[in-house]
Amino acid sequence: MRKAVHTAIGLALLSLLLSSCTTYGIYAGNLRSGKNLFNEGKFTEAQRYFEEAAARNIDGAAYTYLAVIAYRQNDLRRAAGFIADAEKSPPDAITSLRMYAYKALILLGLNDPGGMKALKEYIDRYDSLYPLESIKDIKDMWRSGKIDRVFLEAVMDEQIRWYEQDMELYIYNNLGYYSRDMREF
Repeated sequence: MRKAVHTAIGLALLSLLLSSCTTYGIYAGNLRSGKNLFNEGKFTEAQRYFEEAAARNIDGAAYTYLAVIAYRQNDLRRAAGFIADAEKSPPDAITSLRMYAYKALILLGLNDPGGMKALKEYIDRYDSLYPLESIKDIKDMWRSGKIDRVFLEAVMDEQIRWYEQDMELYIYNNLGYYSRDMREF
């Protein structure tokens, strides 16, 4: 009897472990496929994969990409909803900067009073994460209150691209800016 109970408990734990691995595997596959299509500019095709990944709600990455797609489709209300979902989800190290950037862009596009605060959050986050000098242009816009959204989006997209590339190099290969021995500085 005792052996049967232990076997049942073991099988239950094993099935739970395997189902969680399968859930994450499906999420990761959808996210990866969506990102590949997104990077090719195939936003409509990418959206389907991000929606499937978001249904599993592992972290905020899928919601962040859905927000960017909605923003690019000029559906700012829907984009704001996705950003809110991303903020409520567990954070993702690679796409967190994208989330802060597009939160600011979306709120500024909606003429929401929180847009300037969100832009300051992006600036602060970026300052603490990454060293590109182009942050000075964004700081100047924030200080003056004169926001050129087209230029702001272009600069943020460049910053995000470099940051995400370096984070992926570091996380997956222990290479890049973040892999440096900080004792040298």
